[in-house]
Amino acid sequence: MTLVYRPAERADSEKIAALIEMASGGIEEYLFQGLVPNMTPLQLVAHGLKKDQYPHSYKSAIVAAHGDRVVGMALSYPSSFHGITDEMRDFIPSDRLAHLSDFYASRIPDSWYLDALGVDKNYRQKGIATRLIELTKQRAAENGYTILSLIAFADNTTALSLYRTLGFREVQKIRLEGNAYIPHHEGCVLLRLNL
Repeated sequence: MTLVYRPAERADSEKIAALIEMASGGIEEYLFQGLVPNMTPLQLVAHGLKKDQYPHSYKSAIVAAHGDRVVGMALSYPSSFHGITDEMRDFIPSDRLAHLSDFYASRIPDSWYLDALGVDKNYRQKGIATRLIELTKQRAAENGYTILSLIAFADNTTALSLYRTLGFREVQKIRLEGNAYIPHHEGCVLLRLNL
């Protein structure tokens, strides 16, 4: 199988959004459900990626493509952008943001933040996630960063095993209660990797 790793293009936005939704473990659905009539959370995320408003832009993503199909993606940017913004406060109900306040308050200053990493379920166990992380490390270094950080669900043992194998270390646990949209009940973990 021949895979091509490349910077994302605007036309990739829908597939990137689908992989973000999968990787978010219900957080995207929880935040965006019911906010815009006749638009699903997936459509809202794709629309935002296409609008190209940094950092949540298709330009912040690296994709793995098999032919013309995007089968994996890594979305990353400086950790200073990980947080609740005024734009989010104006758009998302305050109770939803309050539920995720610890999640959005957790970051490693002056690090490059891997916001989302997703691989199509039919393409897993082929080294795609590892390669996307390697390319994200390169992007971080090219932008002058010496630390890569990310947040993972504490019960996502498969992802945590991969991250630990690649050298990531746990910095702190993050409180996040599960609900009807977020089927995780052990909170999250903030991880760092020195480059």
